[in-house]
Amino acid sequence: MDSIQEYQERYRFWTDKRISQLSFHNNLMLTLGIALIAYFWAERDSVYTEIIIDWKVFLFFAGILSVGVSIFSGFLLSLSRLYDLRLTSNIVLTRKRLIKKGIKLKEERLSQTKFWRSIKSLCGVWRKYQNYEITKGDLDDHDCRQDKFTKIRQKSNDLGRSTWGLLTCQTICMFVAVVLFIFVLIVK
Repeated sequence: MDSIQEYQERYRFWTDKRISQLSFHNNLMLTLGIALIAYFWAERDSVYTEIIIDWKVFLFFAGILSVGVSIFSGFLLSLSRLYDLRLTSNIVLTRKRLIKKGIKLKEERLSQTKFWRSIKSLCGVWRKYQNYEITKGDLDDHDCRQDKFTKIRQKSNDLGRSTWGLLTCQTICMFVAVVLFIFVLIVK
């Protein structure tokens, strides 16, 4: 029994570390994105002085667009994480309440959602979160509790997928923006 408790503590420790690092990375990308936009927006007069569009201007605006997509991805990532944590805490609370009542739920297999479908799930949860929450009243109805439990587990899984997809998008867009802005400075 002690080794199970030890591994449970280790798992909790590393889960906390993972969440902390995800938050740090997201905040870093958002800060860099806003700083890059501010800097290059302040320098915009030195980038284009003529009406004729050249590569320097194209790279500048492509970089601004890339940073904008990175910031927007970071915003969606934050929303996805918040709702995922809310659903996960509701899942844990539901399991705890049912264990106290001596009831065990079936762990049904979850489907693996594609990234764009997980974004759609994020929008659905954002608009109607209360539809995905299990209340104390839901615990007494066997069919309802199993159905809702499986549904929120699936939504939590979907939001986890969207979180990691958005983190990847945010990071790639920020990298592309930095490369584009380096080219703008070189061409200068």
